[in-house]
Amino acid sequence: MDIKEFAQEFIDNVKMSAEMTGNDYDQELATSILEYIEDNGEVNAPEICTFQKTRARITAYDYNDEAESLDLFYLIKADTLLGKVNNGKVEQGFNYLSAFYREAMNGQLFKNQDVAPSDEIVEVAKLVQSTKGLINQLRIYVITDGLTDPSVVPPAVESENDEFVIEFNVWDMQRVYQQHNIRTGKEKVEIDFPTTYNTELQCLKMTEQNLFVDAYLAIIPGITLAKIYRQYQQVLLEKNVRTFLQFKGKVNKEIRRTLREKPDMFFSFNNGISTTASEIETKEKDGMLYITRLYDWQIVNGGQTTASIAASLSDKSVDLSRVFVPMKISVIHDADHNDELIKQISVSANSQTAIKNSDFSANDPYLVNLEKFSRTEWVPNGNNKPVCKWYFERTRGQYLDQLAQLDGFNERSFKIEYPKKQKVTKTDIAKYEVAWRQRPNELCRGAEKNYQMFVADIKREKPTISSVYFKNVIAKGILFNKIDEIVKSKNLGGYKANMNAYLMSSISFLSGGNLDLTYIWEHQSVQPEVVSKVESLIPLVWEHLTGGASGGNQSSNVGEWSKRPDCWNKLKLKLGDIEKFGDELLQPDTNDDGSYLNETQQSRIQEAEAIEPNYWFELAKWAKSQNLLTPIERKAAFNFGTMKSRNRGITSLKQALFALKIVEKAKEQGFEG
Repeated sequence: MDIKEFAQEFIDNVKMSAEMTGNDYDQELATSILEYIEDNGEVNAPEICTFQKTRARITAYDYNDEAESLDLFYLIKADTLLGKVNNGKVEQGFNYLSAFYREAMNGQLFKNQDVAPSDEIVEVAKLVQSTKGLINQLRIYVITDGLTDPSVVPPAVESENDEFVIEFNVWDMQRVYQQHNIRTGKEKVEIDFPTTYNTELQCLKMTEQNLFVDAYLAIIPGITLAKIYRQYQQVLLEKNVRTFLQFKGKVNKEIRRTLREKPDMFFSFNNGISTTASEIETKEKDGMLYITRLYDWQIVNGGQTTASIAASLSDKSVDLSRVFVPMKISVIHDADHNDELIKQISVSANSQTAIKNSDFSANDPYLVNLEKFSRTEWVPNGNNKPVCKWYFERTRGQYLDQLAQLDGFNERSFKIEYPKKQKVTKTDIAKYEVAWRQRPNELCRGAEKNYQMFVADIKREKPTISSVYFKNVIAKGILFNKIDEIVKSKNLGGYKANMNAYLMSSISFLSGGNLDLTYIWEHQSVQPEVVSKVESLIPLVWEHLTGGASGGNQSSNVGEWSKRPDCWNKLKLKLGDIEKFGDELLQPDTNDDGSYLNETQQSRIQEAEAIEPNYWFELAKWAKSQNLLTPIERKAAFNFGTMKSRNRGITSLKQALFALKIVEKAKEQGFEG
């Protein structure tokens, strides 16, 4: 499709999404554009938070402490489809955001403004103030559904006190369309070195060893590599098993230190990058060979190096003109086995350094199995012909990828089978599960950090993914979304994400983590009694989070207070005085075959459930010190203790019998407890 067709479809989807979710159109538009910027890998996890006065305005923000960057966004709507946004409006947008940052930093943002202390924008202003001395770049974005003149974007400048670099960016519909085409494979990464980057890469071609791959060695200037990455971002790393982790960990910090302190030694200290291409153009000059163009270029090893260098483009303490990077290029001529060869090169190159399991998280069996069930489990609709499913997006952009490959009847059928409002991501799953496990304080630390902790849980627990597990996850998502809808309708003024986390955990607490999720899946809606309970809890949770006469919040910073374990522990004490859910709202206990548990079986579960966490930890410690029980049993004992300490119960008969067997065996071998 051309850009006009794409833009019309884009706007139609925004309108449809706004109607289905009840969200404000402008918010849905901004969210949809930001989704493409995230997909590009340029930003981390922007959050919508609108505010405007005469000279200072904002639509969304994103703070990445590990990348030392603060991003501010402002939405400008075009008057017509693909309408031209004049330069004055774009410049005004940059000025609005600059003024927002400046006034938030000096405490003047709310002067003569009627803003409640509980408003979320107050928290955003505090966040901006807290970044003082901690960022090396402030990135200002104008986003729009129209078209802009590229020349309106000014060059980066240093801040008044030279503490950081201010970078200006525009994402218009042309940029969104480009990202769409890159994602769908219609626009390949084509690098024209002399035309675009004013350089040619001197290289050495290896002696031809096979018919399918030509190999070259070259040296690429750091500033050229950085500029290429800035344009294409994560698209360059599609075939790389790693993902860029900003400046987390020892390796990336060492890369940054070398860039800042010894840029001329970077070539000697760094192993370089390994890349692939489908075609290469070279020329010979004075007996030397030079690379002029690469087609379908991919970095299969060295993503950390590449993105670290690119992140330093705005770092005034780095002189990239002195940075050079060793580079290997494998040009693959065997189109039929292209993906297989790239995968082999990538795995072989990456195996030379330690790779954590988390680097392969998208291919983790947990996520693969969730995806499998999301493609086979139809949503109940009360008749024998269900029409839609929930789409689990295992890899970022997967939904858009699949949709973009279709057109006409197939495209319409896909949208009916997988409505966009029924798409869930990895971070969504982590959000639902962690809130349900009654750890709202962890969820309030942010989507990315919450996901990292959730992945660690999954790798430790290794849950069996079944049809029932998948349906229960989706049921929790339906409940979470209903809570979000209710909170939004109250117009509290802010902290919706914090409220959602704590209300979800409160429902889990009041049901003992055993709400009838089967009902929610079967009806695709939440029980009226649960909705009423959420409604009744809102005043209590709001007061607890934001403070007040009985709030118990000793901090004026609601965001920080909600991240503390003490915040949840104190709320649980208050929830202890509230009536729990009755048996009619709880999940009926069943065996694996679906039959209901008898009284004896239920009592065995209750017996195992009554064992305290410390008992399990002491048992595991004793067994290890005495070299008794099997390694599996010792590990299981520790896991049971961890589960109980995190308010997760033993709910299955199989689990309970295994737990009681471990206790009985330990006692026989001398454990006194």
